[in-house]
Amino acid sequence: MLVDYHLHSNFSFDGTQSLRELCEAAVSRGLSEIAVTEHMDIYKDKPYGYILDCQASFRELENMKSAYKGKLVIRRGIELGQPMRNPQEEEKFLKDYELDFIIGSIHNMEGDIDAGDIDYTRNDMDQVFSHYLDWELDLALHYPYDVLGHITYPARYMALQTGKQPDYEAVRDKMDAVLKAAISRGKGIELNTSSLARGEGPLMPTKDILRRYRELGGEIITMGSDAHVSSQVGTTARAGQEILKECGFSHFATFEDHRATMHPLEV
Repeated sequence: MLVDYHLHSNFSFDGTQSLRELCEAAVSRGLSEIAVTEHMDIYKDKPYGYILDCQASFRELENMKSAYKGKLVIRRGIELGQPMRNPQEEEKFLKDYELDFIIGSIHNMEGDIDAGDIDYTRNDMDQVFSHYLDWELDLALHYPYDVLGHITYPARYMALQTGKQPDYEAVRDKMDAVLKAAISRGKGIELNTSSLARGEGPLMPTKDILRRYRELGGEIITMGSDAHVSSQVGTTARAGQEILKECGFSHFATFEDHRATMHPLEV
């Protein structure tokens, strides 16, 4: 069973592929199930629909579910970014739209500045990463999600800018707290394979963190390419399973109505 559980179309502000192109790519690469997870980043002083035309995107998603019935299972997902920036708007969104699956992510911190826009040649990488994990723990403990997305997100940009990653050992306790929070709530984490799909950047999270999550008792885990272009959709589905097996997992998760179904790793 091949799946891709982190996908963006051109309804996302940074996506380039239509939903039909996304689905066609998934079918052509032998995927049996996908989750479309458009960006729903929450901003402090903006309505929840600031960066996503929710009505249009979900209407087109339903059209694709009908068009590909029997060919491809399409789950109604979202990537919910930093809901603590405006909890009232996050709550309105989740009340207005029914979902199968939520990736909880931290992209933006103070001032709604994306971690990818920080100049890591002029900022202390370890300090920024430690602070990011404070936000991640707040999300893990207090806000809605099914899995935590790319939990080492700033490390992607640190590596691309400087060739280095943060000192993970220095924040081991904080990372453990994030993982334990997800486990205690019956939630999971994501293996984000965008680095493989794009051919650059580090795996998110690292294999050591994946092993630690499993060691702590974590079982729920999804895999996603984080593709924003059709050429990347589903390209890491097999590699993701191989990585999970290497890190001690025997199953991966898919979701319907926020209920996880576990599937054996088959590679």
